Amino acid sequence: MAFDELSTEVSANLAQARQNAEMAHRILIKFKEMDLPESLDEELSKLCTDLGDMWSTQLMFTEKLGKLIEFDTDWNLIGDYLTDIKAHIDHISWHAQSVEDPIMKIAEFAYTRDI
Repeated sequence: MAFDELSTEVSANLAQARQNAEMAHRILIKFKEMDLPESLDEELSKLCTDLGDMWSTQLMFTEKLGKLIEFDTDWNLIGDYLTDIKAHIDHISWHAQSVEDPIMKIAEFAYTRDI
């Protein structure tokens, strides 16, 4: 890999990391502004991280799927796109399992607030 390619890849990864962090932070602020109690901070941390990563991964998944159906007819590239899509699906699946308990605990808290 040439230096320019590596530099571009690192820049893209940094931009993606910033997007993830920004989305996670927006979720955190939303709940803290709504006075979510500190007793749910651990769940909130997991919720923010998982939802932020899932959001970012679905953007990349969508991009790869678009490339798969719109561009190349080279079987090697098709294999690469499918492998990337599978990795994104695995990533989303991991976060989907990880976020289940935090979502349920915070949702239960939310439903008790209007009683």
